[in-house]
Formats: sequence, structure tokens, C-alpha cells
Amino acid sequence: MKDVYDFAKFFIKNGADSMPNTYDGNMKLQKLLVLADLANIAEYGEPLFSEQVLAFKNGCVVEKVRLRYKNDYIGFKRDSEAFQPEFSEREYAVLNLIMEVFGKASARELSEINHTFDFWKIAFDNGTNNNGYHDKTRSVVDMMSQTGDIDRMREIICAYKEVSSDVTASEIINGVTFYYDGFILTDEMIEQLESFSLSADDDAYSVYVDNGRLVIY
Repeated sequence: MKDVYDFAKFFIKNGADSMPNTYDGNMKLQKLLVLADLANIAEYGEPLFSEQVLAFKNGCVVEKVRLRYKNDYIGFKRDSEAFQPEFSEREYAVLNLIMEVFGKASARELSEINHTFDFWKIAFDNGTNNNGYHDKTRSVVDMMSQTGDIDRMREIICAYKEVSSDVTASEIINGVTFYYDGFILTDEMIEQLESFSLSADDDAYSVYVDNGRLVIY
């Protein structure tokens, strides 16, 4: 299981924090990490990372990522730009799915979505004293126990996959999504796409066949 910093770097490298080096940019990054964690549980039955998720007023956060972003954004951004992911196909699939489904949402919108999950409500209530003081040590989120939240994420993923399959087929290779339609990818084509993905500048491309030649654009 990889360190949560690796997944945070992926999101930062791909501009997912939208408003870099701001409170909202940090908030959005936190929500994307939490949604990716939940998606991995829904898809594969286990968390994406081992670090604790805490329930704050504006939603769930991974504290060590939140603090690094807040206190050392320039260094975090530099590390993210230089980061060369070595994710599994499953990890890439989850990360790209979260980018596709939630990547364009604002920090506030993602915070509101986060507030609808029981795992946040339970942990936040546990960590809030009668006088309103928030105790982080008692605000640890337990996603695995909230089957309703997991089922809801599973429904979101299924709906996304159904819509995507209606449009075109896709193949994710080294974190790059290749969309194609009307033909089947051969092993030789996949090898070409794999080679291309290692130096790709973007996260998604369309692919078609022209006179037997694979064209990527």
C-alpha cells in the first residue's frame, strides 16, 4: 500500500487542486483523496492508503497532507511536478475515475458532498465536545464500517461506467486513458500505447486506426 503523499502528488501534478496554494485548493485536494479512498474500498474492498482520515467541520482530511500543503506548498508542488508514479492499474483506475467524476467540482461542492456521508457525521460528532471543542484524536473516520456509504459510492461508479461505455471504450495504461471505438485493441497496439504513455504530456487521448496504422491524438 503506497503512501498517501503519492496520491496527493498525482492530484497536484494534474492540477486537481484547481486554486493552487489556497485554502480552497487544499480543501479540494483533501476531498479528492477521501473520495479515492472510498472508491477503492467500493471497488476492491480495501482502503487506498493506510493514513488516518479525520473529520473536520468542512469535511474529511488527511492531516499530514493538509499540513504539508498549508506549510510547504512550493516544495510540495515541486515534488509533485517531478513525481513519476508507479501505480498499479487498479490504483490508476481509481485515481482517473475520481478525476473524471469529481475533478471539475469546486472545493465547496466537494465539501457538501462529503457532509452527506455517514462516516463523516459519526466521526465529527465523536470528536465534538458539548462545549463545541473539536478533538482530532476522537475524530478518526472509519469508512470500512459504513456499508451504506460504500454502496452509494459503488452506485456512483457503476453509473459512471455505464455512461462511459455508451460513449466509447477506453484503456488505462500507466495512468493515461486512451479512448477508442469501432475496433479491438490488439496486443501490438497495447504495446504501442504503453510506450507512448511513458512520455505522454496529457492524461487522456483518443485513438483510431487509419490504413492499419494506430493514430493517437
